[in-house]
Amino acid sequence: MVRPGMYHEAVASYNAAFLEQQLVAQYGSHLNILQVHVPNDQARNFLDNDMLHVLLHNRILLDWVDHAYTYGMVYLEQQFHNPTMSMDIFKDVDNKRIEHVSHYGTPPAIPQWDGWREMTEDNHYHLMFKRAEEHLLPVPPEATGLYYYIGMDPNQVHL
Repeated sequence: MVRPGMYHEAVASYNAAFLEQQLVAQYGSHLNILQVHVPNDQARNFLDNDMLHVLLHNRILLDWVDHAYTYGMVYLEQQFHNPTMSMDIFKDVDNKRIEHVSHYGTPPAIPQWDGWREMTEDNHYHLMFKRAEEHLLPVPPEATGLYYYIGMDPNQVHL
């Protein structure tokens, strides 16, 4: 998410390799997106190609990935100030980010998605039950907040 143009390159490569079956992003009000859970101790094994494969498999819109750039920047900055993994990983990611930004520029955000969004009570409960149903586990901690800053890590303490 922090390297502008990377997903664009992957989509172009995919489309060049599969001329008869071009990538068509999901549209509509109901999307099917499979999540990937990577434990912190396995993060070094989850490489760029793995991440790109997940995005391509889920047929994620290019605009969505571009919009996630700001989230990636915030996450990267948080890791520099409060690292959860080796700083070498984040320094390497930041160096590659700088290289990609100089080549592609800063990706555009989706204006309608920027800023605060206050969740309704129905949104809150829908999220809680949907996540619990998906994982067949207790309600995850990120579903307990009543509002989020778009792109914000939901596990952070809210004011």
